[in-house]
Amino acid sequence: MNFGSVFKNVCQKASTVTKSKVFKYVYRTFIFILSFALVAGAAAYGVCAVIMLGPSPSARNMLVATAMETSAARFLPYLFLSPEKVQSIVDDSAVKEDPDAEVKTDEIEIPPIDDPSAEDEWADYPDGIRIENVKGPTYNAYVMIIRDPSRVYVATSSNFTKVGTPGKVIMDVYEREGAVAALNGGGFHDANGMGNGDTPTGLTFSKGKMLWGSETYADGGVVGFNKDNVLLVGRYSGAKAYKSNMRDCVNFGPVLIMNGKPMNASSSSGSLNPRSGIGQRADGAVLFLVIEGRIATSLGGTYNDMIEIFMNYGAVNACNLDGGSSTSLIYNGEQINQSASLYGARRLPTFFMVK
Repeated sequence: MNFGSVFKNVCQKASTVTKSKVFKYVYRTFIFILSFALVAGAAAYGVCAVIMLGPSPSARNMLVATAMETSAARFLPYLFLSPEKVQSIVDDSAVKEDPDAEVKTDEIEIPPIDDPSAEDEWADYPDGIRIENVKGPTYNAYVMIIRDPSRVYVATSSNFTKVGTPGKVIMDVYEREGAVAALNGGGFHDANGMGNGDTPTGLTFSKGKMLWGSETYADGGVVGFNKDNVLLVGRYSGAKAYKSNMRDCVNFGPVLIMNGKPMNASSSSGSLNPRSGIGQRADGAVLFLVIEGRIATSLGGTYNDMIEIFMNYGAVNACNLDGGSSTSLIYNGEQINQSASLYGARRLPTFFMVK
């Protein structure tokens, strides 16, 4: 008897049986996952249909506005509503800015850094930075207060001279700059949520130099500091920015507060999303705000939530920044907020840094 041949045949049969079992296991697992995904998708569709077509306009409007502020879910409202209806809801939920308004720079009076009148507030914060946790009905937020506005500036992922150069994640730029704190900055082209943060969407100044934007076209939602360390918000072209002695700015918006007056945000509609913003108090102290969202412990915040927080902290001027999965607040080498991104930190073109 050829034992070698018998052993070979037994091994081949065993291998065939093992492969068959593996195939069945993989096949059944695939069917289970596919079935679960279909059931979950159908359930999600059903929930969205109830909200979109149900009796509550406010719930519908919030879902539409929330989806339209994302890159990946912008298609959702169009499954149930006409393009005209979607646009009407988006317009109604927008913050109504005054395009002709100008920041009154004399409303900001920055005291000397050794001013004894402020010692009580900063006695326990020798580095001039403190962070406070703020909670609302639908959100968890953090406010960072920076005493000296001259320490806050815009850093960029590159000089934007080579189009297509990917942006950088915030921690890499934070470490490159040797900063103590950082906040994500302005917007960037983000088609289908897959943008690589290569270039900004509007006017960008860093250290007194215009790196992106137009000399003549005025972008709305510009926010940054002039050379007197006053936060400017509103519409700015490159020429106007230079005339205003702009040293650092990014573009996103909307403007939330100007000259102590909150912009007109609809109270009946809005969206719950992760958000970022920057503001300045009358004494020059800078406010970094992040609202966590799209996580179990924090659904997100609305523009009205941002305005309320900024007003409570004494902001004279404030502006919304790029939010969503870009929302990141860094301090002493750690990220303070929980990110909404499922894929890690996003690549971005601009950042606010604290020296």
